[in-house]
Amino acid sequence: MRQILLIAAILLVPNLVLIAQHSGHGSSGQGQQQGQSQPGRATTGGQSSQSTAAQKREKQRNQLRSQATNEQREQYRTGNRSMERTRTQARDMVRMSNGTAFDADQVRQQRDQLRDQVRTMDQHNQRLIKGLDNQQQAAIEQRRWTIYQIQERINSSLRSMDRELAKTSPIQKRVTEEARNVEREMQQYQQQYRDMGDDLSLRSSQS
Repeated sequence: MRQILLIAAILLVPNLVLIAQHSGHGSSGQGQQQGQSQPGRATTGGQSSQSTAAQKREKQRNQLRSQATNEQREQYRTGNRSMERTRTQARDMVRMSNGTAFDADQVRQQRDQLRDQVRTMDQHNQRLIKGLDNQQQAAIEQRRWTIYQIQERINSSLRSMDRELAKTSPIQKRVTEEARNVEREMQQYQQQYRDMGDDLSLRSSQS
């Protein structure tokens, strides 16, 4: 009887091993399939998140568009015209200060006119900002800070120009360099101002 049981056990062991191996392969295959499916789900989630963000931005633009008033649009156009005059004044000063016949008195007059234009431009911008509601101001908070930094760099160049032109014999190269700095910063100012107009739906195709 013991011999019969021993033979039966010997015959069953290989079968049990095969069953265990098959079971292990099946679990491994399922794990690989699950692992391979993860990136797909992650990609789908990323696309969904991007779509939600785009919808949120579009909703915000629509809200800002509906909040823009005719008075705000007119104030924006007024500021844009003032900005164009300031850019023109900066270009004129670059040409005059860089001429072969450098006339310090005429350059000082150009400097005074440029400073007045910059001051007026800033006043128009401040009026526009004050006329915005809280949601509009929040929407352009970062752009307002960028414009403020540009304004500070323009004022710094004007102060440097003042110090040089206060001398009896100002150095032409230094005056020209500061005038070019103002002109360059005005280009950045204009771009930020136009982008702000787009953000708030204040800018028409002509401005």
